[in-house]
Amino acid sequence: MSTGSGDEEGGWAADKRDFVADRRDEVADERDRVADSRDRTADDREAELDKWERHMDARAAQLGVSAEASEVSAQRAEARAERSQARQNREEARTKRMTAAAERDEARKRRQADAPPTRLAMVFADLAEQLYGADSFDDVLSRIADAAVSTIAGCRMASVTLCEPSGYRTAASTDPAAAAVDQAQYQLDEGPCLDAADAPMVYAQSFPDERWPTLASRPTESGVQSALSYRLSAASSGTADSGGGSLNSYGVTPNAFTDTAQEIGLILAAHASVAARAVAERSTRQSLDRDLQQALLSRDVIGQAKGILMERLNITPEDAFDLLRRSSQNLNLKLRDVARGLTETGEFRMTRASRPADQQ
Repeated sequence: MSTGSGDEEGGWAADKRDFVADRRDEVADERDRVADSRDRTADDREAELDKWERHMDARAAQLGVSAEASEVSAQRAEARAERSQARQNREEARTKRMTAAAERDEARKRRQADAPPTRLAMVFADLAEQLYGADSFDDVLSRIADAAVSTIAGCRMASVTLCEPSGYRTAASTDPAAAAVDQAQYQLDEGPCLDAADAPMVYAQSFPDERWPTLASRPTESGVQSALSYRLSAASSGTADSGGGSLNSYGVTPNAFTDTAQEIGLILAAHASVAARAVAERSTRQSLDRDLQQALLSRDVIGQAKGILMERLNITPEDAFDLLRRSSQNLNLKLRDVARGLTETGEFRMTRASRPADQQ
């Protein structure tokens, strides 16, 4: 399949324009923050001046002195009004920049979806590296949700649902609204994120949807107009308590997800499932390694304690271990703690009131 160098150069040029626009917005936002801080300082200063003038007016009234309207006060009121209008203008400009940034992000995701296979593969190779680089199972789930927003065109917020013995729970989300839509489905026991646990993909083009009559229009109360959920495979046995779950992509308009976006989401869900299992298994191995190391250390200190008792009391290894075990029971301490106390202090007690064995 021909990729077309012209299309590729056009894509890179668009990415460059978006980068410049994003940087320009960052500079404008910083400039607005400085202006807002400056205005707040001026407002605080003028509030103090107003307070002082009110005090002077009250003092003039007590002395019977006629107090005329202050021209300076009028000028300050006019300046405050101008600053208020400037703040409003900045807020409107900020809103426009946010809208433009969202549009650029959507255009960027569409370009990725329409990109030649080689570029698309590069995108997912980078994504896979990020997922496998997660430090924990919870971390990889959070990265999966972020990846859905950055990769699937039409997705404005995302979450990950896990099916556990105690029920469903949202393990990661990019927006409180996404978690709220999840929770509505859990409470009503129906919805795309639940159906996706048993199906590769479930698409709700809009709400209400006849498949979930009780859920009805509840998602729209949180600003969600469409939903696209994918099945996430269960972790391998012994690696996590999860029995699988779903990756949920939410759009803020009806029919937000094109056929291409749905296919991209399927690829992401496949990557996410493998990465989640790998990270969970890695965490389990690390936990087992720590447990094994602790067991080896405990065995070593118990062996040292047995040796001390054997030498002091001239008894067999079996009898020494039996003494340690009975001491552990009588003192209500773990066996390794009794052994550690003996090796560190040289003292050994069978009961809380007894004397050390070498003094009996």
